Amino acid sequence: MSILDDLATDVGAALSGVLRAGTLYRETPGGDDGYGNQLPGTWAPHAFEGLRGSFNSVLAGLSGIPRTDAKIEILASSCAIAPQRLDKISIEGEWWIITEIEVDPAGCWFICQCANTGALP
Repeated sequence: MSILDDLATDVGAALSGVLRAGTLYRETPGGDDGYGNQLPGTWAPHAFEGLRGSFNSVLAGLSGIPRTDAKIEILASSCAIAPQRLDKISIEGEWWIITEIEVDPAGCWFICQCANTGALP
């Protein structure tokens, strides 16, 4: 048994209701129309709690992270699904698309590198 086993539950309970509300959108492919043309998919919303911030300028510079990218941290226990690349996020009135994802060792947070994007089509 590790000290990290119960940490995700404890962090989720402590921070629930304290963070910013956001929505993670996952696209479900629409398939094709039988003639090889792609049909538009649908976007399923999943509410979460999290934070929007920025990357440390030294880390961003050394890692090649664009200055316009945001660091969005999602409380894992607050979201029904795990984020994936190309999912969209709406938080604090802005829209973002996920380009990279990390998970902390205890599984408490999804740390997403996100590029600014337009709203859903």
